[in-house]
Amino acid sequence: MIVKGVVNMASINSIWGNTYTNNTSFLFNNTSSTSSTSSAGSNLLGIDLAEYSSITKGSYNKLIKAYYKKYGNDNKTASSSDETKDSTATKTTLKGESDSLYKAADALVTTGKNSLFNKVEQKDEESGTTRKDYDTDKIYKAVDSLVSSYNQLVKSSTKSTDNAVLRQTLGMIRSASSNGKLLNDIGIKINSDNTLSLDEETFKKADMSVVKSLFNGSGSFGDRIKTTASNINQNINNSLGNYNTYTAFGTSGQYSTGNLLDSIL
Repeated sequence: MIVKGVVNMASINSIWGNTYTNNTSFLFNNTSSTSSTSSAGSNLLGIDLAEYSSITKGSYNKLIKAYYKKYGNDNKTASSSDETKDSTATKTTLKGESDSLYKAADALVTTGKNSLFNKVEQKDEESGTTRKDYDTDKIYKAVDSLVSSYNQLVKSSTKSTDNAVLRQTLGMIRSASSNGKLLNDIGIKINSDNTLSLDEETFKKADMSVVKSLFNGSGSFGDRIKTTASNINQNINNSLGNYNTYTAFGTSGQYSTGNLLDSIL
């Protein structure tokens, strides 16, 4: 919320979701039901009551004014038009890089039969015997791709003024820092500019079970990167106007008013 011109970033995403005193958001129960004891719902005829409340309190009006104050309208001067192009170029770059990072992380996070961490038959050239082990070369290439995409996104994010993008990137950097020791053990160093560097020799000699714990499966460091990339990509889509279509309930599947507020206030 905004108090005397100060934006409380921690509460922005909850502006639209505040509950009412005495649970008045549940005043209208499923109206299509003939039972007076039907389960509570939070919208009537497709109208979300929390968002309706924000309209009556003037929140939407403030949002619109803030939006046009920053982005103006179609009648721009040549100089302001150039600034818009630069802003769009930055967003387009971030969109592409977040997409690349998402794909690189997803390749490592994936479990099951398509997991890169499934052990494969390998033949010992000296003894001629075969054994199952991790495909270190394939895993290294995947991690190298992730590190490269990670670095590109971190660098490009420094050019962004979008609070949501900056916050997501910061969260990813902090996640890397909290896993710093394990990353260092497998040959990944965190540089002073928050980018990563990967040493091939150290990595290929590392315990691949440690690599797996870092990058594979839900809740892993790799999964955190994947989620961050997805969130940044969605935020950029929203800021470029690539919103999802509305549902039958008058809401949008992935569009977040909180993200829009974060980016313009």
